[in-house]
This record gives sequence, structure tokens and C-alpha cells, in this order.
Amino acid sequence: MNPDFLPAIGSSLRSLCGFLDRHDVDDQALTELAAEIERARTAVAGARATRRANRCTQHPTGPVDPTAPNGCLFCGAAHRRPARPIPEGVDPATVLQLLDEHGEAAAIQTYGAQAVTRAAYLRGRSATTEQRYGAPVPDTEGDN
Repeated sequence: MNPDFLPAIGSSLRSLCGFLDRHDVDDQALTELAAEIERARTAVAGARATRRANRCTQHPTGPVDPTAPNGCLFCGAAHRRPARPIPEGVDPATVLQLLDEHGEAAAIQTYGAQAVTRAAYLRGRSATTEQRYGAPVPDTEGDN
């Protein structure tokens, strides 16, 4: 039995008990009841299956690491891996200049993602998807 599905089963059963209090039975109520019964059946089928080796929702069939918080080797390795350090003596203005002239990929390759993020933050904006793909960024500094 896979106990991971017990909360879902309990929730479905509580919801099904709520239908006892209803005194009106119409097509809408029967549709909701059928959907809840199907959710309960799916949860029971999942509980009958074998338990996953790890508790990771991103990598449910991934390898097991008993030292990781969720038992997943992939997530545990990413959690233990230290971030790339920001190079010493890197001026954020230099990073921003390279970022503006050659783009984000070149700046990250040269200085690392943390240095680029730090420089963009110090500029007063974050590196968002819209900025990467050329959407205009409003200049609000001179509006005072």
C-alpha cells in the first residue's frame, strides 16, 4: 500500500459525506457526485500501487538518496551543490556594460549568473523574461 494517497482518500470521503446533507438532487449535484467518486477511485487505485522509492514530486521514479530531505538523489545533489561564487573585485558597472553590449548569455558566461543578477538588482531592475526578449522597460528614475 502507498500511504501517500491517504490524505486524498480522506478528503474525497469527507466531500462525499457532504452530499448526504444535500436535500436537492439535480443534474448538477449528480455531476459533482460522479466527479468526486471518480477522484476517490483514482486515489484508492494510487494507494493500491507500490510506494514510490522517494517522496519527490518532480522525480517520482528517480534514484534514491537516503540523506536528501525528500529522498531524491537529483534534488539532494542540487541542494548540496554550492552556488558559483561571485568573482572578487568585479564591478557591477562592468557587468552591466557587458550585459548591455553583448547580452545576458555573454555576461553570464564571463561573470556567472550571480554576478549578473546582482548587477541587474543594483541597477534597480531584475532580469525578467520580458527584458530578455526585448520588451521595453519603462524608465521611472527621471519622473520625480
